[in-house]
Amino acid sequence: MAAVEGEEGKPKLDDILPSTVDDVNAAEEVSITDDATAEELPLEVPSARQIVSIGTQDDSYAFTFHEDEMNAILSKVPPGWKVCVVSVVGAFRTGKSFLLSWFLRYLEEHCVQRKAKRSSSSTSDLSDTSDNNNEDKKWFERVQTLNQHEGSFDWRGGKERNTTGMWMWSDPYFLKRSSGDEVAILLVDTQGMFDHETTVGLTAAIFGLSTLLSSYQIYNVDKRIQEDNLQQLALFSEYGRMAFEAEEKAAAMGVVSKEDNDDDEKADTTETTPPPNKKVPGKQPFQKIEFLVRDWQNFDTEDEEDVAAMEVEMAAYLEHVTAERAASDLKETRDQINSCFEDVSCFMMTHPGFAVIKNKYEGDVSKIEPLFMRLLDRYCQRVFDTIGIDDTNAPRLGPKTVRGRELSAVELGTYIKSYANMFEEIGAHFPKAETMLEATSKANNANAINASVEAYSDIMTVVAGPQASDYHRPDDLMAKHQEAYEKAMLTFNEIANFGSRKAIIDAKEKVVQKIAKDYEVFVSLNDGRNPLLGFET
Repeated sequence: MAAVEGEEGKPKLDDILPSTVDDVNAAEEVSITDDATAEELPLEVPSARQIVSIGTQDDSYAFTFHEDEMNAILSKVPPGWKVCVVSVVGAFRTGKSFLLSWFLRYLEEHCVQRKAKRSSSSTSDLSDTSDNNNEDKKWFERVQTLNQHEGSFDWRGGKERNTTGMWMWSDPYFLKRSSGDEVAILLVDTQGMFDHETTVGLTAAIFGLSTLLSSYQIYNVDKRIQEDNLQQLALFSEYGRMAFEAEEKAAAMGVVSKEDNDDDEKADTTETTPPPNKKVPGKQPFQKIEFLVRDWQNFDTEDEEDVAAMEVEMAAYLEHVTAERAASDLKETRDQINSCFEDVSCFMMTHPGFAVIKNKYEGDVSKIEPLFMRLLDRYCQRVFDTIGIDDTNAPRLGPKTVRGRELSAVELGTYIKSYANMFEEIGAHFPKAETMLEATSKANNANAINASVEAYSDIMTVVAGPQASDYHRPDDLMAKHQEAYEKAMLTFNEIANFGSRKAIIDAKEKVVQKIAKDYEVFVSLNDGRNPLLGFET
């Protein structure tokens, strides 16, 4: 930000670094910052917050993004921490919100920070604390009710749809990673698809945005994985395929448009071709898709305690469903899904009990079938496995990545805003490939600008920032500036590797301009510490 001079012609401390790039291009930034706090938008009672709504008074199919709600949630993630997003999509009235409410109970019991907070909150009556042996019970055995009005995503039995738009839980949860650090978990609920009220285009937009922001997407299906489920997934993942192919073309050519050919600077487009049918992490546009089959009735295993044997059946079932097909349309559907997702998996849940699906059901856990609860326990362990269930397996849940790079909350917010704004602009129409590419490239470049300017600021603030006390000769300060500049450019190049070459060059020029302005501030501050200041004749 350009410095504002004070009474003595020197920059005011409030107007100098650490700086942001608001004056570089405010449209390319989310409004949250690393030092934002939850006090900006207090949420005393945790709840689901709507980040996308559908319909307005003037337009029943309007797609509206609520940036403030999203920012208030993301601001609760500590600066620099990576973020995992678990989202549930599927047909309406198939128990998505009910499942997410159980996810909340699991996370409350397994995240130390949240468990301690919950014990003193108004929601503590949701757990059974009357039994002296309560600690010996499993986490789900300590839950008495899924009170949908407090501490849960909004759900209810019956035939009518309940969730509209997209909702994110107001509080992140924190789990340990295999590396020893912690990662933030965000839960997202989506409007049920195919409810006879929402257009196919709008449904595709909701599904597409959910998949774009998720690191773990759960596709809720009823009773079995049918061919139309696969075809719908293939259709909606077309968003990712178009963006991916456009980016691959840009990477191979170094340009995506004729005007880019005029640029002298060329990108390094060296690519390593993977073996056929070999998936390379970060090369697919989406990360993980998991079919969650509800009300499954066909387990061959007779022992209802043997969940491990049931998981073997699940894997065999998925392999059968996704196996190669002779018919060209069936084969293309499966190829599409495999090319868009790094990992495809499956889990099956039995019916929870007929009492649960009635309108008058209020969440009494004792009425849920025991086998359902055992499978639910296992499923929660799988979904929120951030350390690896055993030594032979990698963690199933990882941070949101873009081309293999793990995102912080601020970076995730940039991408969500960019994608959501794109859907707002196009309404219910299917986006063109260049539109998706432009949205992704814009968000990526904005993150590159922020990160590189911050890298420069971190070095120079120590040397000549407001809290520095030593005076540096001009040549020495210039040398430090050059070191910080090179670090900033290295940071930029590591991130800005997606999309139009011209857009990347324009973004780099903004960094150069911002650093030049900041250097003037540092020079002014350093001059103010010159012990010979005022003695010149």
